[in-house]
Amino acid sequence: MKISIDIDLSPSEARELLGWPDMTKIHEASIAMFTEQMKNGNQEAMMSMLKPYLDGSQQAFSFYQKMMEGIASGTVTTKK
Repeated sequence: MKISIDIDLSPSEARELLGWPDMTKIHEASIAMFTEQMKNGNQEAMMSMLKPYLDGSQQAFSFYQKMMEGIASGTVTTKK
């Protein structure tokens, strides 16, 4: 037996349903501050904000590269 339930909610309705706070104003203020710092030439603000994304991308690329090297050399191991 298979039962499916589809719920059509907007992001704000989902937040209200789950009891999460509306962070829109904080998000807008943060983006405005970040934009102002970028206009003033504060490169450190940009790097501190992007660092978590860049680190994750770099790790994912390293994993992908090792996987491709393993496939090319025929030394791929599989877990059983």
